[in-house]
Amino acid sequence: MSKSVIIWISTLLLVFSGAGIWAWQRYGPSEGKVFVEIPNELPVAITIDSASNACDLTVRRYRQIGKEMQFELAANAGGLAPYNVEIVQNGKVQRFEKVPHRLGLWLTLTNLTLNGGKTSIKVSSLGQPGCETTAEFDYNASLITQILDESKWVRQGSKDTWLDVRPVVKNNRIYLKDFANFQDGRTHVVMIDNIVVSGLENGVEVKPGYLYNVTAKWIDAPYNDWWNSLKNRSVRQQNIWISPNGVATKEESTLTRIDIPAWYAPKKDINVHFDTDFPEFKPIEGKLVMQYRLNNWVPAQNYFNRGITHLPAWEKNIPTDKMHWTASPGLFQDKNQDWFASLSREEVEKSGNNITGFGAYAFDFEFWNQVYNPEVKQRLIWFAERIRKNNPNINLFDYWGGSAYTNPHFNTLNDKKPGAFLKDYDNPAPNHTNYDALPNGDSFQNVFNVSPTDVYPRPSFGVDEQGNTPNNFALLSAIHALRINELIPFQKKNKSIFYAWNRYMPLYKDPVVPWHLETSNPKGELVFGQLEMMPASQALSMSLFSLILFDGYYIWHDSQPAGRGANSYRITPESSDWGKEWYPADAKTNISVFNRTVPDGEAPRYWDYPTEFYVLGNWMAKQVEDVLVGGTNQDLAYEINGIWHEPKKGQAALVADKKEPFISAIVKGNKIVVLGVDSFQPPTATKKLTVKLPDGEKTTISLYGNWPALYRGTLKK
Repeated sequence: MSKSVIIWISTLLLVFSGAGIWAWQRYGPSEGKVFVEIPNELPVAITIDSASNACDLTVRRYRQIGKEMQFELAANAGGLAPYNVEIVQNGKVQRFEKVPHRLGLWLTLTNLTLNGGKTSIKVSSLGQPGCETTAEFDYNASLITQILDESKWVRQGSKDTWLDVRPVVKNNRIYLKDFANFQDGRTHVVMIDNIVVSGLENGVEVKPGYLYNVTAKWIDAPYNDWWNSLKNRSVRQQNIWISPNGVATKEESTLTRIDIPAWYAPKKDINVHFDTDFPEFKPIEGKLVMQYRLNNWVPAQNYFNRGITHLPAWEKNIPTDKMHWTASPGLFQDKNQDWFASLSREEVEKSGNNITGFGAYAFDFEFWNQVYNPEVKQRLIWFAERIRKNNPNINLFDYWGGSAYTNPHFNTLNDKKPGAFLKDYDNPAPNHTNYDALPNGDSFQNVFNVSPTDVYPRPSFGVDEQGNTPNNFALLSAIHALRINELIPFQKKNKSIFYAWNRYMPLYKDPVVPWHLETSNPKGELVFGQLEMMPASQALSMSLFSLILFDGYYIWHDSQPAGRGANSYRITPESSDWGKEWYPADAKTNISVFNRTVPDGEAPRYWDYPTEFYVLGNWMAKQVEDVLVGGTNQDLAYEINGIWHEPKKGQAALVADKKEPFISAIVKGNKIVVLGVDSFQPPTATKKLTVKLPDGEKTTISLYGNWPALYRGTLKK
């Protein structure tokens, strides 16, 4: 073997070895890697006296947030909490007894009454008598009013040293600021309403009167590798409502804005309260609004009195025509599609005869292939035909198999570019084979009378240069899908609806969100693993567009109505959940204390604000019912940088491809309703957009973040 061949082979081996090492480091598992917090630059307390070397208790860094003080404690012994704490300033003593302290949080004292200047803190362990320390810190009186008054905001979700977002007031403006800014060497990404933002550690200006969904993520790889479950990934999420300031923003528009009503104010407990706190209103004529009862002490009639048309069939004492049901594989004892394909027509129709007394019924046989084989399709057709025959007024649809044109979930971050779907308007047709006729002529084309499209939240990665993610395209992709469905001849008379959920369904073994709850009996903190919540702005958009452009929505919920109360939780060794942690205030009480009966029902384990915003959208749409009923839909032209963009066929896909606003309208006589959204601009940006009304008049609308904007007005001709 010649020297040159040896060199050539050696070079190839080095190249392949280097590529293999790079690929392993980039995509391989993170096992064995430890990521330690990189401390932020914070002031350090000065130790005055440490009475016990046995525990070596000391106060290290400290942080002031408004009237709240947080102290980082260190010791060489465990089991020290809780603590008695004394704060001394100018001879005045404030005492705090049995202050809890747990892993993941600093020792916290709220609502201190102090002047600016040197102050001492004495921390005495109740877990190990004699273990105590005294330190000195500086209290900054100028920060006392730094945080918006606690009566004017609500925050729920994670609570630890990884994410701590609060509304800061400065010069009469409000900023969201992350006081934690946790860094440990991994890639750190922060999002507001699923759009990447920067500078949250310094404060990002926001408008009051909105609910902000703040998510922080860490991964030991580039963020767009979030799909890789072998990497070390973490997530935290906080959801923050800031009450309106009562000052109406004057708009230079000939239209009247219908905004989030001033009476809307979520409470600080874990339950939602739209079913009692919202004003009563009848459902919008001709619309379908299918939901679940969330609070077990609130009667079903409260829901029907707040714009909802159907509740699940497990509800008692409600009219059958107001019942909805989504049939899962459990209807057939969770048997597979091969078993179903073996049934005779008589057996299938016998099952269909059992489906009676529903106002709405959906197929969700999710253990079967979504594209049905001919044998399964034939039997589902028999099944559906028998249901329609026995229930001529039923609203029947197939969520799992989909309508004729299923949502393509387009976005500009993969090979499903929105512009590629514009051609579908030239020859509107099904995009899968479920609606193809069988050799005997049988088909789904004449059995379903509702066309659903899936609007479950999409992944919040990858991220493009503008910080957008696939989830920013979810609304426009759904509008596109339903518009194509409405053009397919055999579906033109169908009702078109969004089929929704309130959270992101993990697709990549995503880590759970630790959701923090405080209990009072026993006193402590429960942390439940939960899924990522969808942004409130997205929930409101889905609700409004489904009701104004289409025929309504179905929002899925995966549990029975919940109870209430901070202590209403039952946790057994067999509990099925996504993880839980228990931090007793006394550092002693075992989690087994929750292995008990909760007679009035367990309280929710997360705050379902998205469902509340769906109902809020229903109420807002009700305010323009007189135009919606009998009105016609048309998209509007808008001006960007001096250039007018006229609406075209396939407008939803077109603006998604260009990442521009989507503006549509309903016109009835000389009345008009305008609904717009910018799904792509930064979540705290405001865009003043000039639009052209059907009468040729030009006016301005305001689009804030990714929130929908609803207006009504009168045309001149």
